[in-house]
Order: sequence, then structure tokens, then C-alpha cells
Amino acid sequence: MIMKATSHTIRKIWIFLLFMVLFFVALMATLINGISIDKISLPTIKIDQLYIKLDKKLIVSIQTLDIQKETQTDTSIEEIAELIKNFPYLNQFFSKISIELIHYANETLSLHYEESTFKFDSKHLSVNLIITPIEKWNIEVEIQEAFLKDYALHVNGKARMDFKTKNHTFEGNFETFGLKGIALLDLKETLLTYHLQSEPFTNKELKDLMDFVVTQVELDPIAKDWIDKNIVGESYLLHFIEGKFDLKTFDYYPMQLHAAATVKNATVTFAPNVTPGFVKEIGIEFKEDKLLFDIHEPTYEKRPIEKADVFIYNLINKGTGIVVDLNATSKLDAPIHNILHAFKIDVPITQTSGKTDAHIKLDIRFLPYDLNASGTFKLSPSDFTLSGVPMSTNYGEIRLDNFKITLENTNLRYKNLFDINATGLFDARKNRFDGLVDINALLLDFSGTQLLQIANLPDLNASFAIENNITKMTLPSLDATLLFSKENNQFLFSNLTKIAPFSPFMHDANLSEGAVSVQTKTFEDFDAKINLQNVTTPFLDNREPVRNFDIALTTNTKTLDASTTNTKLSLHFDKEITLHVKDLNISMPHNDAPLDMPIKVTLFGENSSFIDMESNKTLLSERYTMNLFKDKLHLTSKRGKSTFEYETRKGNLGINGTALDADMINALFNKRYFHKGDFSLNIDGTDADTMKGTFIMHQTYIKDLKFFNNLMATINTIPSLLVFSDPSFNQEGYFVDNGYVEFNQTKEAMNITDLQLRGKSADILGKGRVDLAKDTLNLQLQIKTLKSFSNAIDMIPIVGGIILGEDKRIATNVDVTGSVSDPKIETHLILDTLKTPMNIIKRTLEAPFEIFK
Repeated sequence: MIMKATSHTIRKIWIFLLFMVLFFVALMATLINGISIDKISLPTIKIDQLYIKLDKKLIVSIQTLDIQKETQTDTSIEEIAELIKNFPYLNQFFSKISIELIHYANETLSLHYEESTFKFDSKHLSVNLIITPIEKWNIEVEIQEAFLKDYALHVNGKARMDFKTKNHTFEGNFETFGLKGIALLDLKETLLTYHLQSEPFTNKELKDLMDFVVTQVELDPIAKDWIDKNIVGESYLLHFIEGKFDLKTFDYYPMQLHAAATVKNATVTFAPNVTPGFVKEIGIEFKEDKLLFDIHEPTYEKRPIEKADVFIYNLINKGTGIVVDLNATSKLDAPIHNILHAFKIDVPITQTSGKTDAHIKLDIRFLPYDLNASGTFKLSPSDFTLSGVPMSTNYGEIRLDNFKITLENTNLRYKNLFDINATGLFDARKNRFDGLVDINALLLDFSGTQLLQIANLPDLNASFAIENNITKMTLPSLDATLLFSKENNQFLFSNLTKIAPFSPFMHDANLSEGAVSVQTKTFEDFDAKINLQNVTTPFLDNREPVRNFDIALTTNTKTLDASTTNTKLSLHFDKEITLHVKDLNISMPHNDAPLDMPIKVTLFGENSSFIDMESNKTLLSERYTMNLFKDKLHLTSKRGKSTFEYETRKGNLGINGTALDADMINALFNKRYFHKGDFSLNIDGTDADTMKGTFIMHQTYIKDLKFFNNLMATINTIPSLLVFSDPSFNQEGYFVDNGYVEFNQTKEAMNITDLQLRGKSADILGKGRVDLAKDTLNLQLQIKTLKSFSNAIDMIPIVGGIILGEDKRIATNVDVTGSVSDPKIETHLILDTLKTPMNIIKRTLEAPFEIFK
């Protein structure tokens, strides 16, 4: 407030009283007894009923004091300053002062002081005080009531005054226009520092206060409306207002004025014809001649606004204006357009779904009116109309610069299929866009699988047009034509070779040739016909790779179904992948890379086997289920009564085969080693290079095993070994009634720890090592006699026991060494022959004992 210090009323009263004191000093003796004067007339002063007495201190009583002058525009602030300045004289010189009426030509006052009670009343100020002296220059003042009439301000509380240091303090309560609170004051010389804070109040009290403020301060009416009319709260709270005020110069230091308040549940009106917004809480701060609004939980049409910065600048000085800085994520639809239209801002995009990250900054100068508007609208995936044309977008930015609409790298999609980036100016009147168009994507994204993603298409002849709700795009460099309408949308690529560089899916799947046709009406459901040529896949028709596929595909971008026209392959995707394989074999990959499958994949096979195309080894299967997820692979395969299970994960390998027939075993080895029989296999290990296992066989013939063939050749060429010959041993192979092989394997070698084959003709026992790196073997075997020969000798009493020994068997040792493909057979027949007579002699000597046995 700007106040002019012109009043000297109180000062003149004190001067007059001091003059009276000096005047009557000479009459001290008389004063001790008291003196009464009915009237005194001076040139400018008249006194009625004057009484003065000296009783340690003066007692002064005046009925009427007329001063023949007019006061200037005095204020309560001026009068308070004069009262404070003259308080020390009350206690020092007077014990009582009573002036019933003080008449100026334009004002009436009254003043009373007795027994520490001080009362003063004027048209500006009314006070009722209790003054308590502390020291000579210190007093305490209890303000029972102080009413600054020109400010409608009521004050009560306690003050402490130090007239020596001229430092005075006050702490108490105030009320003005129904607004109540506490006040802390500190007065040094004539500089008053104040701090006020309030109890909760309503918009009515605020409006009454602001109506008064505008009469004292040059405040722009529009700025006032933003304080008490455009923003209407349910309740208000003044946290503090603090500043300085010079009682002498009336300078109130506006740039140092600081205040903070809170408004609860506020309704914010932007314009008369626009739906108001709602704010849960507004923090208001005034500093450096700015009124700042800290807005919390703002909503408009029940939509949240992330951030709203509002401040009024030059609130006291000239050039007042308001800055509204809004950040919101919402649909850019009709309600939002109403706000923009209120400020004559037209943005040609209206969203029907999705949200826009909007930042709008309005700098509005009140007088003269001027608007500087700027902002950006960052589009998120949504549907919208561009001057009435339905489109959609993934991203983009629209810049607003004083009503010029610039599209900057704005993604525009029609029905979620056509995809361009636009940069340029939009002519809303002509519904026409002029600028650069980059066809950065014909984007087909099926649940994260990008069938097509074109970026920076180098095609200067690419065209884009919207006419009569039909959009047409031609891409000569891709041999592609795209047509979009309300009922049918289609794009054709007649040569996949040209789009292969733009298809991550084709690249990952090693696809390069063929054709694609995709149709959609809703852009949520797609139908496609795909012809793929010269494709590398693990699928085999018998043992020939399948290179060409005709596929029908449907998807809603969340789930996907695809199948070949011959139904040999079908796939379903819905968070997991399920693949059915029928009448096609699968080539096993040769890849030592660890398995890392991010989503669960399940393969169901029917009449489908696994083939190692390098070794031609095969896992025959009539039906199987394979599960792959993360680092785990589990396979369960069935063929007749046979079951084969395989499981691997990091640091763990397991194989278990039960009831395997000879065909399955021979296919696994890619050799015709066995004829008939029943087999089982159990392997445990950490990986394919480190494992141990057991191979068990029943009722089978071993044939075409190289070292057996070489062994038979050795037996047949040495006459002394004819005792081991047997027709079935050579013609049908070696029959194994029961047998097993226990082994462990590293990357370098397979160690046969125990080999036992119980046959009809002979038994074979042994152990040995196979060097996998050198492809050589070293086996130590023991072949025991033909059982039929042993049985014949055993039929002769005593003789059989003498020749055969305790176990009724004749045995010889055999070493198998050399190359796996053609091993050498080394027997120990000479040593065995030399030992045999000695054993016979020994057993002959023991024969009598055998009789008794």
C-alpha cells in the first residue's frame, strides 16, 4: 500500500501537553494542590474545563480541546507511529491524562490514560491498552483491542517496547474482513517487519479482502479475477505473509513481500463458456511481484492433468499478465479443444482413442490484450481424425507457434496399417498437408514379431493420397500397391525378394523368396496368404529338405494361427508357441550353443522322426512331444511299445529308453548290428561329452559288428579253434540271451567298464577303451567255450570233470585293438593250449575226490 505520511495530530497533542508542563512549572506550588481553569483561549487553541495537579506525576484532565486547524488525510498507521513514539512520556510525566474531546475542524478524537490503562479513539484508530513499565526505557503493552478502521483490521495481543534501542515487538491476533489469524511484528526505528498467518477462511472473506485491496493498490482487474473469481476454493489457508513497512516513508517494499497460502478443492474457470476444471489443492506463493500457483491433482472433465504451472507476473507493477504452462496426458478431443478455442487456438487433430502428451504455454498480457501461444503435442498410439480423415498413430509431435501448426516427424497410420512419417505444415482449411513424407514402415507387428518394418525407404516415386475416404499408396521399388477403404484394406507384395531387406522376420527365418497378400477390415484381425520359396528349415519329406510352403495365416495381433495348405505343419501362438508336425521328419541341428528359449515352445509330432543328416542316425518315432523353455529341452517319443525320453538343461543330461526294438536301436546307430530282441538304455551326465550309462539287451542276435566278424574269421581259419565253431554263431550272428554294457564317456574317450554277454553259443566278458579322437579301440575280452560242446563232454563221467574244470567251461582270452573300422584280433591260444594239459593232469589227480563229491 502506498500511504502518504501527512498527519501530525498526535504529535501536536504531545507538544501541547509538554508546553503545558513547562508553562506550569513555575506554578509548582500551586500544582501540588491542583488547579482548575474553566476556559483558556489562545489564537488557535481553546480549552474547556482544564484541571492540573502534581502528585509525584502530573494529573491532567480536559473536557474539550479545540484546535482551529484541519488534519490532512491521516491514517491509522500514522497515528500508531506517533503513539509509539510518545509512549515513554506517559509513564515518566503523567499518572493520569483524560481528554474527553479533541476537536479538529474535520476530526474528533479522545484520549485517556490512568493506572497503566491507555485508550485512544479517532476516525482512523481505536485502541485500548494496558501499559506495564519494566525498566526506565522498557514497557510491556497488552493490546486488549486495536481497531485500524481504515483497514478494517482488529488486533489484540502483547507488545514489548524498548525505547532506548528503539526496537519493539508484538505477538497477537488479527481479524480483517472475517479473516482471522496471528501476527508477529518487529519494529526497529521506523521499519516494521511483519509476519502474519491465518485460520482457514472462505472465498467470501477473500473476495471482500480483494475488493478492499484494489482500492489501495493499483491491481489489474483481470489479475484480481484470477485470485478470487476464476479460482474459487472450498477453503483457504494463509500460511504466512511477511514483509517490511516503513512507518515514516510508507514504503512497503513490494519486491520483498513474500506470502504463501493453500486453496482446497478449487474450481478453475478458464472462460465463461468453457467447463471449469477442478484442482484438489493449490499452493499459492507471492514473491518478487509474481503470484505463483502450485497446482496439485488437477483434473478437467474428470481427466488428470500431470502438471500445471500458473503464475501472474507484474501483479503490482504495470504490464500485468498471466502465464499458463500445462502438461497433460489425455485425449485431445472436444473438451480440450473447447479450452484451446477459448484462447482462439485451433489444432486440427481430434483423438477418438488413446492419449496425447501435451505441453501448452500461454503468455497472456492483460492490458493491452496480447497472446503468445506455444506448445507441443506428443502423440502416443491412438486413433484420431486429421481434419475429418480417420487415422491412427504410433508417435509424433505437433508444434504450436502462435497458431501455426507444424507436424514434425509425425507418424500417421490409416486403420493401423499404412504408416508414414510426416514433416511440414498442415492447411486445415483445404484439408491438405504440404511437406515431406517418409514411408518409414509398412508395419506388420504380430505380437512383437515384425513381419515387415520399412525404414527410410529410398523410393522417390512413392506416393500418398487421401481422396473420398480412400487412401492409396504405391511403392514401385517394392512392387507393392496398397489400397485402403472402409470395408476392405489390402496390401500386396508380389516379390518378397524386394521386401526381404525390410523384414526382420524374414531375416531371422532366412526367408527371401515368395509372395504375400494381407487383408484386414478392423486392423485387429488379419488374414494372410503367404507363398514361401527356397526356404531353409529343419523339415524333411522322408530325407529330402522341404523348400517351398503355401501358408494361410490369421492373427488378431495377440494370437496367431498358421498352417500349410497340405496341413503337414500348423502353428498356434498365444503367449506360448505350439507347433504340430505331421508326416514330416525333422533334421537335428549340429549346434553346441546353449539353449535359450525365452517363451515356451511345444512340438507335437505325428509319424515324424528325428534324423541326423550327417551321420544318418535316426530316432524313429510314431508320435512325440517336445517342450522347450529357457535352457530346458524335454522330449518324450513313442513307437509301438517303445518309449524314448531325452532331457537336457544347463549342467544336466538324461536319456532313458525302455522296450526299444531292434529297428530303433539300429536306426540310432545307423547300422544293422542287431536282429530281433528287446533293449533299454539309461544315460546320465552333464552334457553330451561327459556322461555314464548302461545299455541292456535281451534275446537278440549281434551281427555285422566288425570285431565280431573279424573274430569269426579268426576262429574259422585256425583248426585248433574249431572247438568254438557253431553253425548259429556264424550264420545268424551271435545270440545274446541277456547282456549289458556299462560305460562312461568324456570328450576324448569312451571307457567300457563292464561288458557281459550271455549267449547260447558262448559268453563274452570284458572291458576296454574307445579313443573317440583317434577312432581306435582297445578291448580285453574273454570268450568261454561253446555250451553245447561243454555239455557233451560233461556227459562222460569223470572225464568231463577232468577236461572242463569246476565251471564246466573252456575259455580263451582275446585282445581287440586298432581301428574301429577294421580292428585286429589277437588270441592267446598257444598259452591256453600249454596250460590245458597241466590243468588236465591236475584235475586227473583230483578225480577220486570228485567221485566222492
